[in-house]
Amino acid sequence: MQRIQLSVSLREAQGKGGARKLRSKGLIPGVIYGKGLKNINVEVNPKEFSKALSGSSGMNTLLEVDVPQHGKLTAMLKDYQADNLTRKFTHVDFVTIDLSKKIKVDVPVVLVGKAEGVKEGGILEQVRRELNVICLPTGIPKSIDVDVSALKIGQSIHIDDLKLPPDIEVPHDQNFTIASVVAPKAEEVVTAAPAEGAPTEPEVLTAKKPAEGEASEEKKGEGKAEKK
Repeated sequence: MQRIQLSVSLREAQGKGGARKLRSKGLIPGVIYGKGLKNINVEVNPKEFSKALSGSSGMNTLLEVDVPQHGKLTAMLKDYQADNLTRKFTHVDFVTIDLSKKIKVDVPVVLVGKAEGVKEGGILEQVRRELNVICLPTGIPKSIDVDVSALKIGQSIHIDDLKLPPDIEVPHDQNFTIASVVAPKAEEVVTAAPAEGAPTEPEVLTAKKPAEGEASEEKKGEGKAEKK
């Protein structure tokens, strides 16, 4: 994996107040740490930082960080903080790494192909979007590609189904699901309830109504008194 160059400056202002001053100048406060290394407080240019991570490896980009008085340090982005609204970085942590030792990183899962079940009307559901991978820093994959072409409705792909390169490990205790194709939900037919006070039975329109001035047979009967 290619190492991307990133230049930083030493940060003199410390604490929350110093960090606020840096942000007001448009800079990102940060820190570099690692095994056998004392924490180095730095300030980072946001444009250069975003450019360094703009490649296909994203947050897993290998960086060659040029630090005044310390030279070039091989590092990766370990953690960051960002504003909830603007999404601008407000703090970044870098950790130095040994290229000869394996590390743990999160790698995105990419589903490849169109599932057979989707062609039949099913719905493809991606359960896992990232996998925690153990590998050498120089062998971090850009993504874990999962072919779902053969999946039919009711079928799933689990972690144990994946054929990973021998130099990549995905530690897991359970055979969890990566993706599955489920049947579409049946449409629910909703019948509107009759309005309050409305007749529960429909009016019979075919019944013959008495002509004007003509009493119904029932009313005629009511008008006759019984003679004794």
